[in-house]
Amino acid sequence: MQEWDESSDQISKISSDLEKAKSLLQLVELREKDLKTKTEEFTTLIVEGYYELIKELITAIMSIDGYKTLSHELLVGYLAKFYKEFPASEIALIDQLRKTRNDIAYKGIIIQSEYLNRNKDNILAIILKLKHLTLKKLK
Repeated sequence: MQEWDESSDQISKISSDLEKAKSLLQLVELREKDLKTKTEEFTTLIVEGYYELIKELITAIMSIDGYKTLSHELLVGYLAKFYKEFPASEIALIDQLRKTRNDIAYKGIIIQSEYLNRNKDNILAIILKLKHLTLKKLK
C-alpha cells in the first residue's frame, strides 16, 4: 500500500461528485448480484469481484470527499489515512486483495477455495462497512 500523499501527481482534487458515488453504488449492487450466482468453481472470479466492490466503494467515498485517483494503492492509502474506523487488520486485508487481484489480472494466478473460505466473512464485513459509510456520506 502506498501512503496517502495529497501532493502526489496521481491524486486530483475535484468537486464533490455525489452522482458518481450513486452510480458506483448501483454498479456495486449489480456486481453483488452477479457474485451471488457464482459457485466455488469460480473462486478466482469471486475474489477478483470482491476486490472490485471494495475499489468501487472507496472510489465512491473519495468522490464524495472531492478526490480522485487511478492508483489502487492510493485508494487503500486514502482509506487508511482518513477513515480510522477501518483498523490496520482490515486495511491489510484490502491491500492483500489488491495484490491478489493484480496477480490474477497480470500473472494468471488461480485462487484456491481455501483462501476464500478463510477470508470471506472478513471481506464481506468490509464491503458492508464501506457500503454503510458511503450511504451515510450521501445523506
